[in-house]
Amino acid sequence: MTIKEIELYNFRIYKGSNIIDLSNQEDKNIFVVSGRNGFGKTTFLMSLVWCLYGRQMQDVDDIYKKEIEDQGGYSKYIANSLNRLAKSETDFKFSVSITFHNVNIPEVPCKEIVIRRSYNTKTSTSEDVEVLIDGYPSELAKEVGQEIFIREFIMPIEIAKFFFFDAEKIVNLAEVNTPEQKKNLSKAYSEVLGIKKYEDIKSELEGLQLKIRQDSASTNEKSQLRILEAEVENCDDNIKANEEKIIDFREKRSEKNKESRDIQEKLIKSGSLITVEELHELRINEENLVKR
Repeated sequence: MTIKEIELYNFRIYKGSNIIDLSNQEDKNIFVVSGRNGFGKTTFLMSLVWCLYGRQMQDVDDIYKKEIEDQGGYSKYIANSLNRLAKSETDFKFSVSITFHNVNIPEVPCKEIVIRRSYNTKTSTSEDVEVLIDGYPSELAKEVGQEIFIREFIMPIEIAKFFFFDAEKIVNLAEVNTPEQKKNLSKAYSEVLGIKKYEDIKSELEGLQLKIRQDSASTNEKSQLRILEAEVENCDDNIKANEEKIIDFREKRSEKNKESRDIQEKLIKSGSLITVEELHELRINEENLVKR
């Protein structure tokens, strides 16, 4: 599977429609993205991560997680991605689409898959995600969910950690320190090396063994099993509801943190004993101490 084409529309510094043709030839199949600082290389990389993972992009790299927190939550972070000139011309929509070619998915016979994520800062309350297979909306993606389809059939988010990074990320990978970072890196290695596939097959076999045991159980045992399954399902629903609440609380926390920082800077500008630069340095020191 290769990326054939990428289109950025009103995304940050990319005003209007910007199409990047990545169609390869037999003797030319490597593409190099280069340019001076501030000319859109990092934005281009970030656009691909956003297109595929949306709100979960913070799980791909801590850089995005920090930027989202600094801007007061994901909603404000992504709303700021609208190109300023487009906004002044009352064009409030921005989008990123990726066209995959030579797709080899046994469950989905096709030649091309287009993933398009768009947002309208004027009318949208959430992002719009499209999955087109050979030019038509995917019924499978609608059935399982667009986000799940992308993670299961296009690129698992763990693998994305190895695909979407610049040269500086190589240094960061070598400096993994915290247990959470090591855990995420381990999951990524499992995906790349195919270990997860082995674990999935093992899980399926264990599930088959459990089913055989269930079929051979007595009536009383089956009744007890149904009660337990109902309790498990109820617990799963509660877990899902709580996870949604956690996401909502994190969003609100980011917003409050940003409001707090803005108020602190206003106080400083009004006559505090330290400058904005000194406050920024104190925050960096605080973050370093927390990491330790």
